[in-house]
Amino acid sequence: MHVSKIEVVAALRAVLLEELAAVERIAAAARDETTSAETRQEGKYDTRATEASYLARGQAWRVAELRRLAAWFEVQSGDPRDVVGVGALVALAGARQELVFVAPVGGLSATVGGRKVRVISPGSPLGKALTGLEADDGFELQTPRGRVDYEVLAIW
Repeated sequence: MHVSKIEVVAALRAVLLEELAAVERIAAAARDETTSAETRQEGKYDTRATEASYLARGQAWRVAELRRLAAWFEVQSGDPRDVVGVGALVALAGARQELVFVAPVGGLSATVGGRKVRVISPGSPLGKALTGLEADDGFELQTPRGRVDYEVLAIW
């Protein structure tokens, strides 16, 4: 089950850049909506302009967050790791075998060499349980479906 960490980082960065482009388009539309003639206040209880500005602010924040994450992925290398931490690619055996990449922010996934790689944050339940572990370490995690036993197969 060999996978190249460099390929994983490149694939995750590509997915992230696609998401960033989509969110930038949405943010531009939300920003345009704040000044649109259709959102101008027509009465004292009309809050469309205010709601549009909240949406535009939230989208701008998301764009900034994705840009920071893209910059973080830009400096990631294929250097191997001895313990799980931010920047580690981890092969896990549990209910099923899976690959996870620990990044500052989770939520992405990409397919590399026919295998799905899921990005998790160190603050997620799985990320917290994994942090500091080494290859061949076992741990358990309480999930909504019950307890799951895992083993760290490899770390890159």
